[in-house]
Amino acid sequence: MSVQQDIDMPQPAIVAEGLTMCYRVPKRYREYLFSPFTSRRYTALSDFSLELPAGGALAVLGPNGSGKTTLLRLIAGLLYPTHGTIRVRGHLSNGGGTRPFCVGIVLNEERSFYWRLTGRQNLEFFGCLDNLFGQNVRERCDRVLEMVGLAHATDVRVSDYSSGMRQRLAIARGVLADPAVLILDEPTKSLDPAGVVEIRSRLRDWLAARNATLILATHNMAEAEELASHVCVLDKGKLLAYETVERARRQYGDLASFYADVTQHKEVSHVGT
Repeated sequence: MSVQQDIDMPQPAIVAEGLTMCYRVPKRYREYLFSPFTSRRYTALSDFSLELPAGGALAVLGPNGSGKTTLLRLIAGLLYPTHGTIRVRGHLSNGGGTRPFCVGIVLNEERSFYWRLTGRQNLEFFGCLDNLFGQNVRERCDRVLEMVGLAHATDVRVSDYSSGMRQRLAIARGVLADPAVLILDEPTKSLDPAGVVEIRSRLRDWLAARNATLILATHNMAEAEELASHVCVLDKGKLLAYETVERARRQYGDLASFYADVTQHKEVSHVGT
């Protein structure tokens, strides 16, 4: 391969190598008395390695407590790994420097807004944290509120929003700064069926227009099939399988069957993509 060809090759979207995340388990009073110098650790993610090609979108599947949210936080740079490395669009996500791109993350909508402020005021505040000011932030707020179907409720207090409306507002905040990487944790969990179809369609159009990387954690197999190009399955912090959605559907018929087979056998199956 020539040097020019190597330069022209796009960077993989995500490269994780030996990623491990351990948490210190809080001690009980008895342990402080009888074993003050010992500590216990809980491993949320263990030796996770994966490469997502440029232009790919990854669905992260697994039961509750499997390590999905920990992985999302590591990709976002909200946590630093205990061991291993993770590169997002070619840049280390370990606190080694400032990224030249923006990451949008939607993890938990219930506790992340100021309920006495309106939807627009919340977005303007979070926009300022992303260095968006003046007319720029106002125009972006209008655009994303329209995108998520909240144009009619821009000046309504968040305390008066329904659960589904707050979920839409969380998605609006995630895309406000036009991030190069969008991380979503069960983005449609509070929406009605019509709202689910609407938001998925608008997210798909938004991602295509910006060539953004999507990392999606979900329990909804239809959502994973519609939005993702690749899928990985986690269980108890370990990667059980990594596959393209197309190949998984071709082999198993649908992602639900693929997921059931992988989690039933619990055999590590890294398949080239």
